[in-house]
Amino acid sequence: MKPSQTFGHLAAAILSMSSVSSAFSWPNLDALIVRADATKTSATSAEKTASPTSADNTFNLNTGAQVTSTATGKTTGKTTTGKTTTTATGTGKGSSSDSDKTSAATHTTYNAADPAGGVVMLTPATTADLELYKIGDYVTWGWNYTDLQATPTAIDVLASCSFATRTWTLTQNMTFETLGSYTWDTGAFQSSNIASPLLTEEYTLIIYDADSSVSATAEAGYLGTYDGFTFGMYAPQSYTPLADGWTCATCSGALSDTERRALGFALTMSIITVFSFTWFVTGIRVTL
Repeated sequence: MKPSQTFGHLAAAILSMSSVSSAFSWPNLDALIVRADATKTSATSAEKTASPTSADNTFNLNTGAQVTSTATGKTTGKTTTGKTTTTATGTGKGSSSDSDKTSAATHTTYNAADPAGGVVMLTPATTADLELYKIGDYVTWGWNYTDLQATPTAIDVLASCSFATRTWTLTQNMTFETLGSYTWDTGAFQSSNIASPLLTEEYTLIIYDADSSVSATAEAGYLGTYDGFTFGMYAPQSYTPLADGWTCATCSGALSDTERRALGFALTMSIITVFSFTWFVTGIRVTL
């Protein structure tokens, strides 16, 4: 009986030691398992959030430049670090559309020996007499062009008066035609230019290319400034009745009272002198 009791006590002691060992070892194993799972999860999320190399190309609407963003990521153990580099390239707003809409302006140069373009008046025909127009009437001019190699885009017509030192613009950007013509309503023009009205004076008609200027130097093949036609203008006067405005310089109505008395005295003295001389001559002949 003693050996069996001793064996029983020994078995109980061994069992108690194994339970104590279990109490100290298994909780630590659970902690290690949980910690390993957390490390694995952190590494997986780092790989998802930061890929080794990724690029994103966008277009900046404000500056018209292409912006390229490159993101690089690096995972070391339990931590993840990232870096972003931005590069901007471009030439500005709408560079491609501007190049489509804009064309380089070209200017053709003709032989310097060629004459410049000119104007020949057709209406009225060029004569030695000065054309005279009444302010308030319609005035029509007609002309054609000579020696033109470059077609003007438009025509400007002016009227200049050297006495008034003024130049009036009659029309601007008039459509170019082979036979040019212009009708000027001088009455409407006079009404709209009260500050600088037309005068009774001599004027010069000026015709030139709207893309040029009055003082530009004539160039071979291109329309030069034409100023070879002069005309006169006069302002009409209001009607005055004959009885109210006409005076005869040799009529009695034109003489004052003093002038009439002086004229009467002179006539009287003339008559007396004639009769006296006649009587004197006649009386002498009778006596002889």
